[in-house]
Amino acid sequence: MDELTLLRSTRDDSRAPSAAALTRGRDALAERIGGEMAVALFSHLGDNTRFRPAPTRRRTFAWAGFSMLGAAGLVAALVATDVLGVAEWNGGADPAAASALHSAALATMEVSDPAVGPGQYLFVRTDGAFGAVGTLEADAEKIRANNGNTVTEGDVSMIDGYHDELYVPADRDDDWVWIQCGRWPLQTFGPRSEAFASEQAVNFYPADSSVIRRFPGGIGPDGHSLAGYRTMTAARVDDDALPRDPAELLSKIHELNGTSGQSRDGQALEWITSALERGTAPAEFRAALYKAAALIPGVTITDQQATLNGTTGIAIGRFEPTNHVQYDIIIDPDTGRYIGEREVTLTAFASFPAGTTTSWTTVTTSVVDAAPTDIATCDE
Repeated sequence: MDELTLLRSTRDDSRAPSAAALTRGRDALAERIGGEMAVALFSHLGDNTRFRPAPTRRRTFAWAGFSMLGAAGLVAALVATDVLGVAEWNGGADPAAASALHSAALATMEVSDPAVGPGQYLFVRTDGAFGAVGTLEADAEKIRANNGNTVTEGDVSMIDGYHDELYVPADRDDDWVWIQCGRWPLQTFGPRSEAFASEQAVNFYPADSSVIRRFPGGIGPDGHSLAGYRTMTAARVDDDALPRDPAELLSKIHELNGTSGQSRDGQALEWITSALERGTAPAEFRAALYKAAALIPGVTITDQQATLNGTTGIAIGRFEPTNHVQYDIIIDPDTGRYIGEREVTLTAFASFPAGTTTSWTTVTTSVVDAAPTDIATCDE
């Protein structure tokens, strides 16, 4: 019997964890995983670049593992005895998911972040796909005759691929280099979807050319820093101010989100996912984000073997009943490294069959000696 099976078998929803049990568990985990270092996350560049429908979540289509052996077993035991209280869990993520996230946090702290030396760059590569939803030109007359409403045949959809590269210099005052490659058709779903892809190829893709941009000191055209996070009143705020205690961090995330999103808990998981997929969060902050995710109700292990772009990990996610979509983060089973995220529609809509992964993103990081001076990598 493995630790997850044992953890499930001891679950008892009839009792809530005591304050003392929670305090002991948090203190034990904090002592094991703790540590502080500065962090500055790279944020989306938004509308300051060029027009291109960006991958987005919450079904807004524009057109977005761990090891249970060795040290991980220690975290499972800590979660079971001090945080879960052994049969005292009644909130936050499912016990198995909570154990997985805490194990990932521990593994993250045991793997060194890439060391960027003088003159070098942190290279953040983003690959992914996102759904594009629209109508066919052949339906235009019918739509006009129907007062602009979708015709009986309904919306049509397909999936586009994309590839971006970010080069963050060791000296953050130097130029940040960002390459955005034009999107391309990746997957279609039947004749109408294929026709939609053909119309995109004629009308959109030629205009969605690849670009390279440089931002001195990481400052965008609007004068705001590209690092940090957004609030309702400020474009960018330094992430160093964010708490590292999981409960305090989650509370701050709720505050930053306000009433946005389809649900309070789902939006919190999306905030965490967005922070992780920047690719620049150091280990201690990734660990804090994993532990904060473990406090979100409805978070479960959705797939023990989830593969994104050729890399396999464990999927931990949450179902949003409002739009029948499952939102997952994928974590490397050995190192706790964030692999990416995906969205799976559990009901059919437009051209997408039920069970389709309508969007996904993978992030890889490495250290390079120089940043490109052109968009040649978009053709590789």
